[in-house]
Amino acid sequence: MKFFKKMAIIFIATLSPTAFAQTKDSLVQELAENVYAVSLFNYTSLVVVGEEDVLISDTANSYRAKVLKSEIAKITDNPVKKIVLTHEHFDHVGGTKIFPDAEVIAHSNILEYEELDPLGMLPEVIHKTFEKSLTIEMGTTSVELHHFGAADGLAVAVIYLPKEKVAVSADMYVDEGLNPGVFLTDTNMLGSRALLTKLANWDLNYAINVHSKRLDLVPLVATQKFYDDLYDLVLPEIKAQLRADPSRLVPRILEMSETLKMPKYESWQNYQDLPVYIRKMSFAIIHGG
Repeated sequence: MKFFKKMAIIFIATLSPTAFAQTKDSLVQELAENVYAVSLFNYTSLVVVGEEDVLISDTANSYRAKVLKSEIAKITDNPVKKIVLTHEHFDHVGGTKIFPDAEVIAHSNILEYEELDPLGMLPEVIHKTFEKSLTIEMGTTSVELHHFGAADGLAVAVIYLPKEKVAVSADMYVDEGLNPGVFLTDTNMLGSRALLTKLANWDLNYAINVHSKRLDLVPLVATQKFYDDLYDLVLPEIKAQLRADPSRLVPRILEMSETLKMPKYESWQNYQDLPVYIRKMSFAIIHGG
């Protein structure tokens, strides 16, 4: 997939971490004292070294988790005792068993998927859940978890380090262009727009997007603007159709997805999937997601 290849490129000109080390399969970027971004196999994990233990995010799978464990051992001797899951998608939540002493932390909605996991990807135990927010004191810094509602999934947890001005989100945007439409099956467009707006308005030094090595804010802000423009494009059309003939609303949305254009974004990667975005945003507006 094209956007995964893009993620293999390190944008040195736009990154400004204080230090980084790279091996063939990993990239370790120091964002602040005791705070790191570790990129392995198309996933980036936050690593926070506390006074006594370590907090990490999204182990992804057992193979990656083993390599992640070895990379963390190069940073600190402290044991990994906390794993935060950014959301419920199964490609993010595997591998926690590689850290048998760690407490797995996630938004409470993840429990809804315990009986909807035929491959057994979810952790056997979710040790701690939260509803709206949770603060974890690491001794060296504070880690905040926030849930702003459905976005790309229902159990979305945004990780925020207020002192270091670092935020972590997953599956919300890509480095350049649009997320391929095929990956939007679980995306609430209104929720995604709201979440991106919050992040774009935060005073951040770094924005970790789990499927990227980039840490700058450019992709986040650009995608947030795209969502605003998409919303402003479809909402007047929906209102006009409701006034004219509500019974024709769904056919009108399907027509809109094939006829409406956004010339400003024609050069974006995956722009050809704009019809999917138009349908998803329209149905989020009339159907709740």
